[in-house]
Amino acid sequence: MQLSIKQQLLTQNDCYREGRPLKPQGVMVHSTGVAQPNPQVFLRSWNKPGVEKCVHAFVSREGVIQTLPWTTRAWHAGTGTTGRSANNTHLSFECCEPPGHTYQGGTMVGYDPKANEGYFQDIYQNTVALTAMLCRQFQLDPLKPGVVICHREGYDLGIASGHADVLHWWPKHNVTMDQFRRDVAQAMVQGGTDEEDEDMTQERFNELMEQYLAQRAKLTPASWSAQARTWAEQSGLVAGGAQGARYGSFATREELVQMLSRLEGILATDKTK
Repeated sequence: MQLSIKQQLLTQNDCYREGRPLKPQGVMVHSTGVAQPNPQVFLRSWNKPGVEKCVHAFVSREGVIQTLPWTTRAWHAGTGTTGRSANNTHLSFECCEPPGHTYQGGTMVGYDPKANEGYFQDIYQNTVALTAMLCRQFQLDPLKPGVVICHREGYDLGIASGHADVLHWWPKHNVTMDQFRRDVAQAMVQGGTDEEDEDMTQERFNELMEQYLAQRAKLTPASWSAQARTWAEQSGLVAGGAQGARYGSFATREELVQMLSRLEGILATDKTK
């Protein structure tokens, strides 16, 4: 999908005026923590002095509004200039939440996942596309630990303040951060903006594809396939161990015919017993 990115810099915000440089080492995903789908509401209230918070962008159903230059340090992982260390390392953006719910002790109250599924999917797809674009632009590996994280994960790592986002919201739609990271990695291979596609060379595409396949090969297999994997490894159909078998990767036709040949041998052996 083509991502719509519009620029509306918060030039009156103290963070923008401070203008400290950032060399992005990761991306931190936030959500606004209030039932407000219109990003302009936040931009109006943040674009003034004395507001000790600022992010690089807001994600809505319609697209993305960039509010800081990507290489400017934001105030997103803690308060103002004294914020936590993720301010020095991570790009940041806020996902706008839909209307209709409230909060009690950090928990969504009255939120209807079924009714908001369409809204969430639009936000999620825009979030994947934005994160993939940023990871491509700054050569970040979304599957590497600590690179693509949410605010709550940043808190657990000791680099962000104590917020729950986005783990208070996304799991209601059966989406985990691990799934998000995988979707970002896949989006990095599948494409980007029209401008990026025009600049894409065969050599660069091959490089990205090799990186993506290497990342998939390292994925941990799901528990539901444990019994089948044990049989396949013990019978010699595939190499032993999760890394040896590369369960998260794709099989080439060469590998497929090799496995079929091994399976034929296994079945022939079973018939002689």
